[in-house]
Amino acid sequence: MTIPFSIAAIADAGIIGAGGAGFPTHVKLAGRPEILIVNAAECEPLLHKDGEIIRRYADELIAGCTAAARLCGASRIVFGIKKKYRESIAALQPQLRAGMSIVLLDDFYPAGDEVTLIYQITGRIL
Repeated sequence: MTIPFSIAAIADAGIIGAGGAGFPTHVKLAGRPEILIVNAAECEPLLHKDGEIIRRYADELIAGCTAAARLCGASRIVFGIKKKYRESIAALQPQLRAGMSIVLLDDFYPAGDEVTLIYQITGRIL
């Protein structure tokens, strides 16, 4: 698959993370991680966007994550999802490709915190 965009194009477009801090996406993609971690923990009790995206757009999510992993050089993609989100897990599981996996998280706050999520997925302390 050819990636129709570049890290520079992402920077030029001004794409930022939606997690509140507005962290520039191009900075994350330029970091050269070994694992692309997808935060689908859905920690805020009134938010349900992760589940909606997974259930409605699993194909597009997989395609976007695959493209992002290729851009940043990640060899694996791991989705962190709370165990209680069975419908989301069921929608995503059959779409996974080689090098992709789901890590099931316990239902605690803040499971989606960056440092906590990285520890839950990799066992590494930042």
